[in-house]
Amino acid sequence: MIKSEISEIVSSKHLKLRKWKLIEYYSPTILFLLMSIGYFIFIIKAKIDNNTITLDKIMSDIGFPIVSLLFAIILFVLYRRELKFKTIDLKVSKGAFHKAIDFTQIELKWLISEKNDQYVIAHSRNNYGGSGETIRIIKKHNLILINSIHNSFSNPLSARNNENIEAFKKMLTKASVQQSTVVKNK
Repeated sequence: MIKSEISEIVSSKHLKLRKWKLIEYYSPTILFLLMSIGYFIFIIKAKIDNNTITLDKIMSDIGFPIVSLLFAIILFVLYRRELKFKTIDLKVSKGAFHKAIDFTQIELKWLISEKNDQYVIAHSRNNYGGSGETIRIIKKHNLILINSIHNSFSNPLSARNNENIEAFKKMLTKASVQQSTVVKNK
């Protein structure tokens, strides 16, 4: 992650995915949308060809493309909401920030791929029939942004994303309290 990406995320509070990552991320939504579009194309083609037998058959099964379209819309909303960063407005030191990451890494068995004073990118292991999540944590002054999105083709409804976020919040509070206790005891 580069500074311009971090600044963009801090200002928009949304994760920006690049072209192929975006297509891969939304692929289940795109699949359901294409099924609906294909079905509606068959309806239009049957109308143009004036093929009443095919049109009657297609119209008797009209529930399928409608359900597919509704499912695509629901998935889009869920996936879009998942890209939004949760904001924690808490003054913590760099030490407490890194300690919270270490605590959470141990508790949830995260695999950290990138880590520095400004941000952390971690991955959770495969679980619940899914392929894990990618967790991004950004620290900018007193603002901590955290985001956990499912990896491709895993279940976005597994509730592991919220578990990652809530566990980190809990560990951040724990590390912050430990830090303030150490400072008071000195």
